[in-house]
Amino acid sequence: MRILFFATVAIGLVHATSIQSLINTSMKKHPSLQTIEHRLSSMDEQISLSQNFSNPDVSFTISDMPFNDFTNRRLEPMQYQVLNVKQKFPWFGKLDARKTFTQAKKNVILDSLDTAKVKLAEEIRMTAYTIKELEARIHIVHKYIEVAEQNIKLYTSYASTDSMSHTNSMNASLLLTKVKIKVAKYQSILKSQKARLTYLVQSKVNHVSDTLAMKNPKSLHYYLARINNNPLYQMRLSQKSVADANQEIQSLDTTPDPYVKVGYFNRSDYNDYASITIGASLPLYGSEKLKTEAARKEVLAAASASLDFKSSLQSEVESMYAKLMEARTIYNILNNETLPQLEHMFELTQASIQEGGDLFAYTNLLEQKLDLEEESISIKAEYLRTQAKLKSLIGEI
Repeated sequence: MRILFFATVAIGLVHATSIQSLINTSMKKHPSLQTIEHRLSSMDEQISLSQNFSNPDVSFTISDMPFNDFTNRRLEPMQYQVLNVKQKFPWFGKLDARKTFTQAKKNVILDSLDTAKVKLAEEIRMTAYTIKELEARIHIVHKYIEVAEQNIKLYTSYASTDSMSHTNSMNASLLLTKVKIKVAKYQSILKSQKARLTYLVQSKVNHVSDTLAMKNPKSLHYYLARINNNPLYQMRLSQKSVADANQEIQSLDTTPDPYVKVGYFNRSDYNDYASITIGASLPLYGSEKLKTEAARKEVLAAASASLDFKSSLQSEVESMYAKLMEARTIYNILNNETLPQLEHMFELTQASIQEGGDLFAYTNLLEQKLDLEEESISIKAEYLRTQAKLKSLIGEI
């Protein structure tokens, strides 16, 4: 039996995986990231495309076709066939501006990829810590099931001599029922969280090796000094770069692109000849200036959005840090003050029972002790989940 037990434990340890390993695995396999990576790859072709001229226009014309002799092409010199080729040439600097604009759009997609990675890492940490919390709760509750069952037997043995034993036995049975219901709920939630973790990691996870260990937190200054690394903030800056590049394009478009048109004229029984036309569109209606002004205002809007997001990000970091310190304070109160005092009371009550004391007080104290131990587990998990959010806010994976 012992051999079987240790073999089971050994197999569990083999399949145990750290949270960071789960994150690394997910970064390689998750389809949501691959979707963005494909979009990012397509931007290389978009950058190359931005350097191409517009396609040339090609036309073929047959001139002077009399209705009384439709196919006769020898009547006069004005009868000709012409092949025209027209090519527009972008004004100096426009190709570079288009490349800058497309590269800025690629940077936005790159930032969205970083955002997705950070968010995925956060979700894995949050889910993993919730799983560890549920497992710890179930472990604690199972111990109390054993204690509650022992109490029922104890109360039953007193039933023949103590008139209160029936009531005590009923209280112990109610506690046992509550505890069993808790286990059922926790196990159901645990299954759903493990299914979620499987999706996030894109592979089956048998066991998470990390423990609910509370380490000393980093300082608030540490987090505030790194908010510029937040990928969503970087995306706001990249969106401003897109707006800047678009403004440059619209500004250059106030100067029309020239075009060259070359024609080759063919005539029967007469000399062939060529023609060259150079032209450009006339910006008579001020459309280009309106577009430039609109682009300038988009730059101002993007700049304001980035400043607002950074201010909001700083506020969120400070809020999360306050929540982190609150969890740490509550944990210290529970484990350094409340639980030790309750444990002492629990020992005194156990001694009182042996001397014929009230069993109801013991059951009531047992229920309080269970609630506080679960609260201790919950606050540890909340502390670690808050740390995961802070990591995400400063762009850590």
